[in-house]
Formats: sequence, C-alpha cells, structure tokens
Amino acid sequence: MMRKLRSFWMFVVLLLSLLLHGCRDKEDLPERTQPRGYLELIQAYELGMVFSSAEYQPYCCIVKFENGFQITVSDTSIQIHDCTDSKPEQVFASGGWWKVGELVKPIKVDTGLSRHDAYPVYVYFDTKTLHMWISNGEHLVFDSVASRDEEEEKKEQEELERRQNIPVVRIQTAGGAGIYDKENYVKGRITISDPEKLYSDVDQFSASMGIRGRGNSTWSWPKKPWKVKLDEKASLLGMPADKEWALLANYADRTLIRNIVAMKISEICGFSWTPRMRSVEVYLNGEYQGVYTLCEHKKVSKDRVNIDKKNDFYFEIEESMDEKTVWWTSMGVPMMFSEPEIPTPEQFDRARRLFDDFEAALHSSDTDAYEEYVDVDSFINYYIIQELTKNVDGNFRKSSFLTKEQGRKLEMYHVWDFDLTLGNCGYYGWDVGNGPENFWVKDFASNCTPGDNWVNLMMRDPDFIIRLQDRWNELMPELERIPDFIDEQALTLDKAVKRNFQRWNIWDWVDWVKMPSLGSYEKEVAYLKGFYSDRLEWLDRELNKL
Repeated sequence: MMRKLRSFWMFVVLLLSLLLHGCRDKEDLPERTQPRGYLELIQAYELGMVFSSAEYQPYCCIVKFENGFQITVSDTSIQIHDCTDSKPEQVFASGGWWKVGELVKPIKVDTGLSRHDAYPVYVYFDTKTLHMWISNGEHLVFDSVASRDEEEEKKEQEELERRQNIPVVRIQTAGGAGIYDKENYVKGRITISDPEKLYSDVDQFSASMGIRGRGNSTWSWPKKPWKVKLDEKASLLGMPADKEWALLANYADRTLIRNIVAMKISEICGFSWTPRMRSVEVYLNGEYQGVYTLCEHKKVSKDRVNIDKKNDFYFEIEESMDEKTVWWTSMGVPMMFSEPEIPTPEQFDRARRLFDDFEAALHSSDTDAYEEYVDVDSFINYYIIQELTKNVDGNFRKSSFLTKEQGRKLEMYHVWDFDLTLGNCGYYGWDVGNGPENFWVKDFASNCTPGDNWVNLMMRDPDFIIRLQDRWNELMPELERIPDFIDEQALTLDKAVKRNFQRWNIWDWVDWVKMPSLGSYEKEVAYLKGFYSDRLEWLDRELNKL
C-alpha cells in the first residue's frame, strides 16, 4: 500500500512539474532543442521512479515504470537501444564530441550543463535496468524492479550466511581433565563467542565454571550431554542470568533441532515456562564436539520455574527415579520431588495424599471431580504437545513436570526432552507404530500398555472434550506455521551440520532407538517436516471427532 501511494504521488509531482514547465512565459525559458521525451525521462529519474520495461511500437518506444506511469518516446527523437541480448556500446569523449562505439555523435561535451539543459547521448535498457548517458557526462541508471529484487535476494543471502555462523562454545577444563560422570563437577572455564551478535549485543563471554555429565539414556551415547554451573550468575546468549545451564547433545536426532521445534510448540501452547534454547558448536579442551543445544537447565528460579521454594512443590514424573525422594502413585505414575529435594515427612505425606485424592477423583462417578485438583488448561496444553509430537515418553512416564503452589491447583508447568519425538522412535508397542497416525498419550498408561492415564480419564467429562477441541482449534493457525520454523532452523545449521557429522558419522548408526538413517541431513529434515504436517492433519481430524 505504501509503495502504491508513493508511486501515485511521484506521478502527480511529475505531471505538475511538466505542466508548470510548459506554462512558463517564453521569455523565461532558455533556448532548448532537447528531443521529445528527454525531459520526461529526466523528471522520472529525479523522482526515483522504478523502471519496469520498454516496449517497441511502430515509430516509438514506450518506457514503463512500476507505478504504471508510461513515457512514449518517438524513435526519431531518442533512439532507445535494446541491450538485453547484447553488450551496450562504450560511451566516451573524443575531441570535444561524444562518441558511441565507432560512431561520433553531433553532440558536444559540456560538463557545465545541468541535466535539464543537456542532451541525450546514448539510451539503452538491459535485463536489469534503464541507462541514459547525457551530454554533461552523467550516466543515469534508473532504479529497476529486477535490480531491487536482486538486491533483496542479496541481502537475504547475506543475512542467512550471517545466521549460519552460530555461536561457538569453548570449554577448557583444569589440566585438560576429562568429564567422566554425572555427579562430580570438573573445574574449568567456558568461553562463548557470538561474533555476529545473533542473540545479544555481547560478542564474547568468558567465565569460570564446573561441568559434569547429565541425562539418563543419553549419557550412555558417544556424544555426551553436559551440565554447566557458572561460578557467578550470568546471561548467556541473551537468556536470563543464572548459574546452571545444559548442553544437549541431540545424538539420537539427526536433524539436531527436534528439541528446539518442541519448545517453539511449547511457546505457542503458552506454558508458564518454556526453556530457552540456542544452537551452538562446542569445543572441549580444543577438540571439536559438534552441534549442541545450549539451554536453560530446569530448576526453581525467578526466570524459570517461578515458585516459592519454602511453601511450594516442584515434581518430576520420571521412571528412572533418580532423585532422592520418590514414590509411585496408585495409578503407577513414577513421582519424584525436585523441590524441595528432601521434603519433611509432613510435606511428603501432604504430596502423596494430594495425588491419591486426585486419582480417586478421576475414578469417581462424578466425571468433573478432578477439576478440584488440577489446572485443567495446563493439562490440555500438555496433552496437545505430547500427542502432537507423538512423544513416546509423554504418557505420564518420563520428563514431565508439575508444580503445586499454595492456594493453587496442580499445574503442568513446562515440558522437556523431545529428541525421540516426531517420528524418531521405532520401538512403540502394540499397533501404534511410529507413523503419524494413531493416538498414543490418549490410549496408553504410564507403563506403555493400553489403559487409563490422567488425561483419558479426564476425557470422560464432556466439558473437558469441548475445552480440548476449542483449545486445539485456537492454536491450529500457529501450529500450521511450524514447518516454516523447521526450515529456518535447518538453514541456520547448514554450515555447522557438515562439521557435526564429520565428527559423529551416524548415518549408518542404529541402536535401541531403531531409526535407520535416511542418508543425508536434507532428507532427515524433509522427513521431520512431512511427519509433522501429516500428524497435524491426522490429529486435527481425529480430535474434532471426539
């Protein structure tokens, strides 16, 4: 719209300028013998009109501009040469006269003339723009649609190449010590370089820190995930300041972006906290380790899980049972205390009673009794992201996080761990399969057998189904944009993935994840996009049938 308005006013100004020029008293006008159409071309150039094309007709040439304005130039007045398939002639001064190629033009060289008093020497157009040499020596190159498009493409390519220079994390441990376990921090120093300033106005950060292993099954793989603990709180790559950070290896995900894609879906769903993530390349003691995801470690803090440590609870559902205080609920859900790590006996009893009462309400004849215990909207968001990504761990079995704040209900506060999602898990039981069809979270209990879980018991309540469908349909327009986000992330990693897979040649690797390689990064990304789109379409149809 702004371009059209600008073009309209440029046209008006040109018209008025020409009319005023023609209405001046003859005695005010200098003696001029410029060819017809010359002054119109000069005015168009000075107004910044964008050249579109030139069209030959009998005895004339019509010069067209992007705003629709046209200038008809008599071929006997100004010859406009078509150089789209040939090189233009050279223009130069020779003995005080202008020469075009081998032809001497009867036009004197006079650098003292203004554009309006000069004469056209040589006018031509090529595949990109319109050119006009005039007798005062100026070479006027008109803006053109083609050249502007080319400039935009150039800028886009430069921006892409800039974004492909992802930040580099260098970790140097004291004495070059190795990182051998998940319990003991190894002292050292971390340096993060972001010369393109992709995420903040700081191009380099350095600090003392400790580093140890992290993860459950992922720790057993060759490319190790780590936890970093800075000596002092600091903001890394534009993320809120904290001491504790994670470096996810994404070894089982050949696209290296499934966790980042899932966090984008989490943002769309509107969880109370979505862990911020950045793709980086990592060096450990000078040795290249590949592409990692630097992200916020899950913990209670102001900018992460923002609850009161003294009075509130932060729980994790995790079948590995690797925290200090753990128990199984009556429905077989593996619960752990994350905060407080070691609750008092009274706190532990209160938490167990809370989940016992909640699960009893789920089984009661009153189909909406569960609402007394849970923030229903957060459970709906949880179900949507876990079912959409077809997360094998998402059926209240692993990597799920709840809070219980004073005066509030149980809330699914955030999500985590999506490397084995979106078609990247080949060990589903029963007839579920790894394809984009079939329900998983809705129909399977936390032991991965068909049966009841928290969500499918809520689905006995007709109001829950209505709320789920309304929320799904509300989110659908944003969820449909995720394939574009996948493309953006993959393009950003274009340079880095080559180095990553030189370090970790996993194209023929198959282990308990049971996902054979597709042979190239481009095919893996295309598969991810295709799975997501098919899963979205399938769920859209099936959820609205419930």
